[in-house]
Amino acid sequence: MTTRLLRTRLAVDNCRSHLEESNSWGTEIEAYLTQHILVIMCAEIQQELYLILENRAEEASDEELKAFAVATGKKVLRSVGKTEIANFVGNFGSSAKNHLNSNLDDREVTLYSNAISNRHDVAHSSGSNITFRELENILTPASKLIDAVERAISTAREAA
Repeated sequence: MTTRLLRTRLAVDNCRSHLEESNSWGTEIEAYLTQHILVIMCAEIQQELYLILENRAEEASDEELKAFAVATGKKVLRSVGKTEIANFVGNFGSSAKNHLNSNLDDREVTLYSNAISNRHDVAHSSGSNITFRELENILTPASKLIDAVERAISTAREAA
């Protein structure tokens, strides 16, 4: 597994240090920092998925087709919810979507989906109820999902 979510991991490390040094666990400061990281994480997941799309498009020899695929993919993938990601991968064919879904752990998908739902609540509702420590446990499932997307749309998978 490649190193994923570097910006998010750096933010987590910095915020954890602040929470420890200021003894701010269980306070509004923890809640604000957690919400901040949720937003960073979702944005970074989306950017990493766009990069995977761009790398996959690079395999085509037609420059205009590459540009079209990337532009269209970015319009299609507007949210990083698991369902939206699976539908995005499904645009590469049903076997790609099946590959993605069969290579994800249900428990990890639930953790991931809860974090994405909390991020939605931060942006559109009353905030989040996820703790910083719970958020730290989301990074591995999120990274695994990104890796699974990359494998699902890979031409190497198609050749296997």
